[in-house]
Amino acid sequence: MRKVVKPLCVLIVLQAVCLAAGLLIHDRFLISEARWNDQLGQNRSANAPTAVDVTPVPAETARLFAAMPAAGAMAFVWTIGLQAAIAYFLLARLQGEHSRRQSKSDEQSLYHTRDLLRTRDAVIFGLAKLAESRDPETGHHLERISLYSTRLAAAISRDPRYSRVITPGFVRLIGISSALHDIGKVALEDSVLLKPGELTPSERFKMQLHVEVGAESIREIERRLGASNFLEMAREIANSHHERWDGAGYPNGISGENIPLAARIVAIADVYDALTARRVYKEPFPHAECVEIIRREAGRQFDPELVEIFLDVAPQFEEIAQRFADAWGTCQPDSSSHPDALSARRLSPEQEQTLLAALADCEDPQVVRSVSKK
Repeated sequence: MRKVVKPLCVLIVLQAVCLAAGLLIHDRFLISEARWNDQLGQNRSANAPTAVDVTPVPAETARLFAAMPAAGAMAFVWTIGLQAAIAYFLLARLQGEHSRRQSKSDEQSLYHTRDLLRTRDAVIFGLAKLAESRDPETGHHLERISLYSTRLAAAISRDPRYSRVITPGFVRLIGISSALHDIGKVALEDSVLLKPGELTPSERFKMQLHVEVGAESIREIERRLGASNFLEMAREIANSHHERWDGAGYPNGISGENIPLAARIVAIADVYDALTARRVYKEPFPHAECVEIIRREAGRQFDPELVEIFLDVAPQFEEIAQRFADAWGTCQPDSSSHPDALSARRLSPEQEQTLLAALADCEDPQVVRSVSKK
């Protein structure tokens, strides 16, 4: 109704001005007519054969002059009141109809945007899982990384030092963008990617190239689609999640806050998952030992402020690790217990609901609108 007030006031003022002008003209006409009649009466009296020279003022004319202002005021108030009431109900109805149509249109647009976002997220996860399928021991790695990154980013957003930087939109984006952190591994040779033993210097160099391959692939998408906060974050994560706080990482050897914030968050999540997951060359580390390793690396491998916040939410990481634990964790799963490797990698309904709920935590209208513009 606030949008109705201003045009309603303008309409009433214009009506009042027009009505006042009309009443004024009408009153002036009546006064002129009365004076004209009086003048005619005086002329007749002057021409009459009488010796008395008296010019009386007609009583009807005197009463007319006295009652005219009050009658005009009453007519003005009554007429403008009726006009204002009619204008108000008319404009209110038009505004209500417009608001209903606008609300319906916004709701449909919001649902459409949400459907597009869910479709985009599903495609991203599908492509990332397709690339990851070359390494059969990764299991639910992407799902865990997405949840770890989302939980850590949400905890960081509550810290006054980062509250303006990490918005709800940032938290949601990192949950999806982090799935592409190792997309460049699709270009690695099987002899390097699947090698169970220690890598040679040459093989290690090839392994490290996956970050640049992934970043370049996402950059190529940006060139074709244009600027996108989602793609920008995914590219930063893919390119920089192996950088170290002390500058000893790869591929560019950048350090400190020069490393994108999203990449610093995913770096902690990725290392935690690597430590807690079973690999062909190692058994999983206990949660407490993983947390201690990350704590010791604060200021060297990881951002010390982010590690401080990680320590507060570490129990949530343990819960995610247990809920999304792999049914098998080696390159050669036991065929007797898991004859179908794809089935072993499939999320249970409960796990699927947990992942979807976590990724939808920040899906409010404002966030959807902001994301849909990316």
